[in-house]
Amino acid sequence: MLEQGQHVRLTALSGASRRTKNRINERGGRGFRVVHEPTATLFDNEGRKWVQLESACGWNGWLPVDEVESEEFEEAREA
Repeated sequence: MLEQGQHVRLTALSGASRRTKNRINERGGRGFRVVHEPTATLFDNEGRKWVQLESACGWNGWLPVDEVESEEFEEAREA
C-alpha cells in the first residue's frame, strides 16, 4: 500500500507504459516519496488510480498504480 510520506522503490510491471518505465529508470535511482496516496484523477478517463510522487532529483509527477510494484526503501546514510 502506498501511503503519503512513505519512501518507496518502484519497479515497472511487464505491461507498463514506456512513460512509466522511463520515469522510474530516469528519476527513481534513490527512490520516490509518496506525495499523495493513490486516487482516481480527472486526467484519466479509464478510472484508474494514480499516485503522486517526488524524486530526490526534484521530479514531481503522477504514475498509474496498476503499472508499478512498490517496496519500502531505506536510502543508505553516509557515516
